[in-house]
Amino acid sequence: MMESVAAQAPKKIIIEHSDFADVNQIELPDAFLLTGNVRIFHDGVRMFCNKAYYFQNENYVKAFGDVRMIQGDTLFMNSKYAEYNGNVKQAFATGKVVLRSPDMTLETDTLNYDRVSQQAYYNTRGVIVNKDNVLKSKSGRYYAAEKKFQFKTAVTITNPKYVVKSNRLDYYNHNGQAYLLGPSTITSKDNFIYTEKGDYDSKKNIGHFIRNSYIKYKDRRIEGDSLYYDRTREFASATNNVKITDTINKGIVKGHYAEVFKKKDSLFVTKRAVAINLVDKDSVYIHGKILMVTGKPDHRIVRAYNNARFYKTDMSGKCDSIHSSQTTNITQLIGKPILWNFKNQLTGDVMHLIGNDKTQKLDSLKVLTNAFIISKDTIGDGYNQVKGLNLFGKFKDNQLYEADVVKNTEVIYYMRNDQNELIGINKNVSSRINMTMEGNTIDTMTFFTNVDGDIYPEKDLPENARKLRGFVWREDERIKSKDDLFSAEDNALDEKIRNEKKIRVEKENINLFNENPRLDLSILDTITYQEIFERFNHRIIIDKRGQYLLVKNKKFQFPLNERSVLNYKIKFPQYAQEIFINERLWNWDTMIHGPYDGGNFNDENNDFVDDYEPEIDSELKNTFSEIFNKYNNKIIVDKNGQYMLAKDGKFMFPLTQFSVQNYKNQHPEHSKEIKFNKKLWDWNTMIHGIYDGGNFDEQPKGVLSNSEYADILKKFNNKIIIDKNGQYMLAKEGKFMFPLNENAVKIYKANHPEHAKEVKIDKKIWDWDSMIHGQYDGGNFDGR
Repeated sequence: MMESVAAQAPKKIIIEHSDFADVNQIELPDAFLLTGNVRIFHDGVRMFCNKAYYFQNENYVKAFGDVRMIQGDTLFMNSKYAEYNGNVKQAFATGKVVLRSPDMTLETDTLNYDRVSQQAYYNTRGVIVNKDNVLKSKSGRYYAAEKKFQFKTAVTITNPKYVVKSNRLDYYNHNGQAYLLGPSTITSKDNFIYTEKGDYDSKKNIGHFIRNSYIKYKDRRIEGDSLYYDRTREFASATNNVKITDTINKGIVKGHYAEVFKKKDSLFVTKRAVAINLVDKDSVYIHGKILMVTGKPDHRIVRAYNNARFYKTDMSGKCDSIHSSQTTNITQLIGKPILWNFKNQLTGDVMHLIGNDKTQKLDSLKVLTNAFIISKDTIGDGYNQVKGLNLFGKFKDNQLYEADVVKNTEVIYYMRNDQNELIGINKNVSSRINMTMEGNTIDTMTFFTNVDGDIYPEKDLPENARKLRGFVWREDERIKSKDDLFSAEDNALDEKIRNEKKIRVEKENINLFNENPRLDLSILDTITYQEIFERFNHRIIIDKRGQYLLVKNKKFQFPLNERSVLNYKIKFPQYAQEIFINERLWNWDTMIHGPYDGGNFNDENNDFVDDYEPEIDSELKNTFSEIFNKYNNKIIVDKNGQYMLAKDGKFMFPLTQFSVQNYKNQHPEHSKEIKFNKKLWDWNTMIHGIYDGGNFDEQPKGVLSNSEYADILKKFNNKIIIDKNGQYMLAKEGKFMFPLNENAVKIYKANHPEHAKEVKIDKKIWDWDSMIHGQYDGGNFDGR
């Protein structure tokens, strides 16, 4: 038993060499002072330094000056200072720390290294360099055995071809594989990729992205539940709920599988594929089993084949295949085409729809070989019919208003007077017919050359003679809406994929909330309202000013009181994860009652409210007059968590989440909150009533007078200011902006050499406690 314990005991640190050694039991009991060329060994690790304290009983070393630690031929560490514990095999280093392995170098200020788990971790800014990339992060962990870095705060990977930014990322140094486990972007000169889960191989330049992902080129944006990207081939594919947006021509292609070849300017879409383009303020939908879009932005060609169909509010049709060219403005319907325009049905072997380049409206129509136009009689059961070899039509406001039918033409036409009484049925043949239409009826009909026929009273023309050879009325096939474009099989696939996504997203949202209740999108340089509305419907947003907003049907709704957000999360756990966006999204002064204002929300949850037990003011009687008399200028909080300022017989309400704190900072004598176990305010009935005093948002006064601030901001606009406390600020249009990182000032000076000279002011200009989010706070700048 004694031998077993001895075998497990930690190995002692060995002092191999030092030029001098000294012991001072008074100042440093149990410590050897070693100086000059110190060399230490412990269980496979060697340490070199200029000076060291060796604590023999603790098996512990403190090393100073040009410290080097070497573990075999795999790890090398340099620093100004280090500590090493031989009992637990843990090292601590600080002061220009450099950790090297054969394939990477890590530089940071402070590093901990655990030899047992073979893990190194740092919580100070670190820079990692390998053959292919430079990684920068605020903190990280290195797993030596796996050659893996793990980052859970902001990290940037810089490659000669692209830059990766993420808030959570695992990176394997030996193979260049990066696993993106939170909001992440990949930016290059050719495209921009966003994802919240995926992986990217930095050696093969191949990525796979599976949550809220998109790829944005200069002229296209690709979205899908699953994206595959090959940078070398400039190839991307998307699977399920695919949406490809032509950002130049405002066209959209949807489906459930797509391939995009950027170098060839082409894309291929299938599985309920549809192309949507805007023509004359109306959307044209083109569907086929397969859709192909080729050509540069101004010369796009759309091909749809295998049971191709199209729909527009005033026109629809189908055929074997469709070829639509932006260059020629011609859309060809090929293979058994049929076209419906208002009440007209047109068929032929080939059809060409020709647009007008200037007006972007439909200009004319060609029906080549076996042209046949049919429309139902306006009153009776008969059909007006014209057929011939070819038909050439002209459109006005997308409605066929004139047509020439040439060669071997035949006509059956129901003629009516102004009272819509049937005059007779015109049946004849000729070499050519010209028709003009007014509304949905034929206005004039002119026959040319070899005219032969007559006008028959209805009773004299039998039923079997009232239809031309080849007549087929196909109204039951007519495409009357964009939903009619798709087969039952297409729709079943679509419903299946959407239901699967809904279930998956709800599970992911709950898991995400459990892992991290707030999704930080601060890595994005910018985000548009449209992107927010599309991606975060029903989600809680927090902007950089701390304003909470609920995204609801392309508008923002606002919490009625402090409990609204929490109640909403409890009621809808699938939407419980908050989204933080590092932008100012809402401006109360200019946007209230505007197109994005969706009003208030307050999802009550009585079970939860019962758990709330605020401090109760037992002396207060429940009358508003007593509240206003006793607590004028005080902050009131009622049972629902509604914050109010009692002011001159009315209640005022915080404009943002900082309003209450700003008020307390400016009025410390009124900083104590008064809490009631009663519901004092009812937004549904009392808003704009006699007790509604509007909003308050006490702005901090700062440490200088307003006139002093105005002078500084005016005199030094666009200059870098440094105040007495060493606070760096950029004076910009009446506000102070603050460096986003340590390089921001340097970058600003490089980009604006005319403003490179710093202005030092021997006064305290900024007070973080009172002035943040106040009238002089202009946010951050990054120097660009």
